[in-house]
Amino acid sequence: MGVSVFTFLMSLLWCNLFIFLSVLCQRTLALKHGVNLILAMIAVGILRLLIPIEVPSAIVVRSEAVMPFFQRFFTTQLFSLWGISVNLLDVFLTVWVFGSVAYLFLIAWTIFEQRSKIKNMQTEDCPQISKLSKEIEKHFMARPMCRVIVSPEVKTPMLVGYISPVILLPPLSLTDDDLRYVLIHEWNHFVYKHLWIKLVFNIFCAVLWWNPLVYMAKSDLDYILEVSCDRYVVRDLSAEERVQYVEATTTVMKQLASLVIRQSIPSVGFITAIPEKIVQRCELILFPPKKTSKWTKAFVATFLLFLAMSSYAFVFQTAYSPPEDNIPQENSVNIIPEHSYLQETPDGCFILVVNGTPLDRLNSEDVIDPPYSELPIYK
Repeated sequence: MGVSVFTFLMSLLWCNLFIFLSVLCQRTLALKHGVNLILAMIAVGILRLLIPIEVPSAIVVRSEAVMPFFQRFFTTQLFSLWGISVNLLDVFLTVWVFGSVAYLFLIAWTIFEQRSKIKNMQTEDCPQISKLSKEIEKHFMARPMCRVIVSPEVKTPMLVGYISPVILLPPLSLTDDDLRYVLIHEWNHFVYKHLWIKLVFNIFCAVLWWNPLVYMAKSDLDYILEVSCDRYVVRDLSAEERVQYVEATTTVMKQLASLVIRQSIPSVGFITAIPEKIVQRCELILFPPKKTSKWTKAFVATFLLFLAMSSYAFVFQTAYSPPEDNIPQENSVNIIPEHSYLQETPDGCFILVVNGTPLDRLNSEDVIDPPYSELPIYK
């Protein structure tokens, strides 16, 4: 097994393919079947990117135009730093890592900042909340209801807290039935780990922050989580109770219609949407789709696994054919990847080793051309 610029490009290609499939599924299947399929596809894509190896049995597909272009583009030396040759691939990977670290720091800072705001938040007493929380504990939950905070600083009902959940509510004018559905809705966000799902999505964005496909996959995440939570809440309700739930949801949306609400990374909750999405959400509540069968889930999982394993079956590499008039000399050697490799030296040069014997010293400019570009490099 080896890692080269070719295997890296193949991993990048397959990663983008899996993310593109997740975007397609988000547009067609996520609202009816949840986000698990999207998560699985993106997870497979990330793992494919993190394991850019070439297996010994891989079929080498020789490219005469595309791969040579990318190889020269990424491996051409830009400058030398402290005697070390630096190419575009080195710069790209360095910027990639620093960008990911900065994005992860932003996520951590947002979570810390939110915790600080909640500690200093101006709260209001609400006997209606206390009464309904006890009813929910008794009739709907197998564990105690989480803490509920009512504050004018809150713009929309939301859930925060990855381990110790807190429901944040703005001062709303709701009946007991409407408020009960709001509390059950927010609690189900915690029961089904929607905060963690959102965090995982943002970590994916941190890993591939430069890739617009990742942001496409994340673009409607808050809305999809809302629809998924609706499905969990109403799955055991009667038709009449579902109508009541829709009325409660639309009542909250009407009271929040004048506000521009954007959910932060460490929160999930009610969002105001465009009219088409409000209608779509109500239809999915009143007429929920059928559950996905276990056989369908097993087939999709098997297909993803097969696709991931098949991605290692071939690799594109630069094609190289020696000139027809190149007649081998008496002391010539056959340089093939199976018996040859390049040994990198501390000064940025390379030693050509064939059949275990060092033969020649090469500069970094030499190794970007065939046949040396097809050889593995060891440091």
